[in-house]
Amino acid sequence: MSSSIFADGSSKVKASIQHINATDNTKFRKLVQRVAEKAGRQNETIFTLDELMKLEKAFDLPIDNIKQMIETIEYMFLQSAYHLVKPQILENDLVNEQNFDENKAKIFVEQWSASAKEIVERLKSSHIASHSLSDIRWTLDVGITQASKSKVKRPTAIYEFQLKNEQTQQIENLQTEFNKDELYAFFEKLESIQSQLDTLMT
Repeated sequence: MSSSIFADGSSKVKASIQHINATDNTKFRKLVQRVAEKAGRQNETIFTLDELMKLEKAFDLPIDNIKQMIETIEYMFLQSAYHLVKPQILENDLVNEQNFDENKAKIFVEQWSASAKEIVERLKSSHIASHSLSDIRWTLDVGITQASKSKVKRPTAIYEFQLKNEQTQQIENLQTEFNKDELYAFFEKLESIQSQLDTLMT
C-alpha cells in the first residue's frame, strides 16, 4: 500500500506527471506559481481560454494535456493544504511516490512553502458550494421504441436531486435521466470521489 499523502494516481495524473517532468524548469515554475495564486479560490478559473491556447504553443502540448497538468498541480496543492504537509515530507512524496523529477519536485515545494499559508486560509474561508444535497428520489422508466419490426425496451433511470440553496434555504429540484452506460459511468465517478474522501479521512 502506498504511503503517499495523495490518493492513488489515475492514469491521467500519471500521464500529467510525465508531461511535467519533460517541461522546461522555467516554464514549470511560472505555471506552478500561477496555479498556487488561484488554488482554492471559488468561482475563478486558473487560466482563460486565450491563456490556455498560448500555453498550448509554449509547452508544445495539446490543450487537453495542458488542462490535465493544471488540474494535477492544483490537486496536489489542495491535498497538501488538507494534510498541512511539511515541505520535506512533500518533496520526498513527490520524488519517491509520484515519480517527480527532482528539480520539478523542488520547484513545487518551494512554491508550496511560499503559498501554503495563503492557500490554507482560502480553503478555511471558502464555501464549498452554493447548494447542498437534501434528498434523492428515483424511478425506472421502461420506454418502448420501434426497431425494425420488433419493439425494443429502452430502460432509463430518472433521478430527482433535491438541492437546498444555502443562501435562501429554498429547495430546488433537478431531474436527470441515465441509461445503463451513463449510470455506470456516474457510479464510477462517485466511487472515485469516495476513494479520495476516504484518503482525506484516514
